[in-house]
Parts: sequence; structure tokens; C-alpha cells
Amino acid sequence: MAMSESDIQKGWIYRTSHNQERLVLGWDRDGRVVYCSKGKDKERPFQNCHVRVTGQKFAQRAIGKVSQIEDLKPYLIANKATTVVVR
Repeated sequence: MAMSESDIQKGWIYRTSHNQERLVLGWDRDGRVVYCSKGKDKERPFQNCHVRVTGQKFAQRAIGKVSQIEDLKPYLIANKATTVVVR
């Protein structure tokens, strides 16, 4: 079941219908959701690259929240997500 765009929150890990996990880093200046996927590296999860997508598309793919990460700074740096803005 798809989520609402208003349910998307920075710092939360979401699960998709294909059982993938995505960490929301924030939003870019155009209002698109900036996230990173878990990846296969068990030592450094969520530190591979970042993706920008519309809130509508992210909400369609996400089915629920998994957990929250308090400090996003290491993930922003590792993913070179320098255009993330705070809402």
C-alpha cells in the first residue's frame, strides 16, 4: 500500500514493496526527495550514492517506516548530498 507524501520525513528508513530500504536525507531546492539506498556493503549501509525523486514517486514506492536515524551528517557527507535543504 502506497504512503502519502506528507508521511515522508527526513531521517527515516522506509521499506519499498520490493523489500528494499531507503534512507531519506531531506529535500533538494526543487522540492524533490533526496534518499539513499541501503546497498550491499554491510559495513557501510546507506553510504553508496544519493537519488532525487518527486515526493509522489517516493510515496508510491514506499510501504512503511522501518526505523529512524538521528544524526544524518555522516550519511550526507558519505553520499555527497550537498544540495539537501532542511524543511
